[in-house]
Amino acid sequence: MKGLIIKDLLFIKSTWKNMIILFIGSLLISIALGNYLLAICTLPVMLLSSGINTFQTDEFYNTESYTLSYPLSRKEIILSKYLFTIILLLISSYIGLMIYYLVGITIHPGYNGLNIYMIKYFFMLEAGALIVDSIFYPVIYKYGCEKSRLVLMSIVMLFLGIGAIASVYINTEHIQLDLAGALNFVQTYGIYIIGILVIIFMIISYILSNIFYKHKDY
Repeated sequence: MKGLIIKDLLFIKSTWKNMIILFIGSLLISIALGNYLLAICTLPVMLLSSGINTFQTDEFYNTESYTLSYPLSRKEIILSKYLFTIILLLISSYIGLMIYYLVGITIHPGYNGLNIYMIKYFFMLEAGALIVDSIFYPVIYKYGCEKSRLVLMSIVMLFLGIGAIASVYINTEHIQLDLAGALNFVQTYGIYIIGILVIIFMIISYILSNIFYKHKDY
């Protein structure tokens, strides 16, 4: 299992040049906007989301067929992928916090450019990335990388369609939304709600991944 985690970490390491370019771009945009939330969040969130790319690499090199020959059960193989995701979460969280403090020390932006609430938003985005991973993993185990793109695109379009219908309904019925109250609720309780959702989604994701992978042939 340790070898599988190291394999995925080495893949992430091979993308470090792209990550640096991504960070520099987000930093320049943040400097131009006078707000550093983008610089704090972009690199860590992309790093956390890059775990999905390891599936594509495994499929391209047909790694799974070799992995199944190891003295590991399919549950252990799946567990290694989720442990790898948790390791990415720890690394990306550390990087995000380091960027926050380095920006504060070196650039000294004003309160609007850098404030303590950005750390909360950062962790909420990290949690959102974990939820996306938890949705992707079982779908990829079920359909593979190529077919899963169509499935996931269909899911996204479904949610967009539901959102569009809800928006039309709200406008038609002239429903008044308390946006300030909603924003205050998100700022106060959002991180706790999304934290609970992450735990629920990851548990369900792990169970579904085991079910799908158990019946998959190579």
